[in-house]
Amino acid sequence: MSFDSPPTTDPHPDWHDLLAGYALGDLSPEEQATLQQLLAQRPELQAEVLAYQETLALVPYALDPQSLPGGLEETIVASAQQLKQSPMEPRKPATRKPAPGSRQPRAWQRRWYAVAMAAALMIAIIGTDNYRLRQQQTSLQAQLDNARMEQQAAKAEQRTLQAKLDESQAQLNEANVEPVIDILRQPNALVYSLQGTGNAVKSSGSLLTLPDHSEVQLVSHNLPVLPAGQIYRLWSVATETSDPMFCGEFNNTEVGNVQWTVPDTLCNATPFRVIITVDAIVDPHVPKGPPVLTGEI
Repeated sequence: MSFDSPPTTDPHPDWHDLLAGYALGDLSPEEQATLQQLLAQRPELQAEVLAYQETLALVPYALDPQSLPGGLEETIVASAQQLKQSPMEPRKPATRKPAPGSRQPRAWQRRWYAVAMAAALMIAIIGTDNYRLRQQQTSLQAQLDNARMEQQAAKAEQRTLQAKLDESQAQLNEANVEPVIDILRQPNALVYSLQGTGNAVKSSGSLLTLPDHSEVQLVSHNLPVLPAGQIYRLWSVATETSDPMFCGEFNNTEVGNVQWTVPDTLCNATPFRVIITVDAIVDPHVPKGPPVLTGEI
């Protein structure tokens, strides 16, 4: 608020006192008339009046609530009873006519003390509000930082999941399951369930083919990829007493899905049993290596 004093030639040098008294509500009729005349001459002082009133209005909100002292009610009742028993004539306070040009003692000291106290309280309120705002700003900044960290962690997890999804899609594409699905859709599909034997007891798989077709499809699990110089060979046994017939060779893939063409259609003529062995590439096409998978329809 502005408390700039007017020039010394102002006909009302005590206008601050009048405004403070008006805000406090303790002007005498003569002072009220003087103030009204002053406001008529200087309308810009209306803003100063409003500033005084707004400042004093903040005082009740800045004061801490105080509890009444104990025994106050009993003291008041006792004093009232004493006055009732011993009535006294009211004494008229001695009056003293103020000297010309002077003001009563109640004027500027009391008013300016109230205004100064209100201004100090308003400064304290503003300081408290600023402290609270700084605390709130610090808390919000911490929340924002945590949210950013969580967002970064979520993005990192999303990238990890996307990488796993891409890897799974690549494996699915490499597996080339379409031929398997095409065979299974046929009503005359031949499916051999294969179980591991010997050192490959944990291996398993399925051999799929169609009668009178030269292509076979192997879907395996835990069947390792062979090193260089070795090969898997498929053998078809027509009956319990028949000799195994060579039906092609292959090496497995990482996804366990492989397709090859058999050299003879008799391999797909509903054999009694199928056997897969591990042989050297240079070995002749006779059953020599150890069996790793065997199965029947």
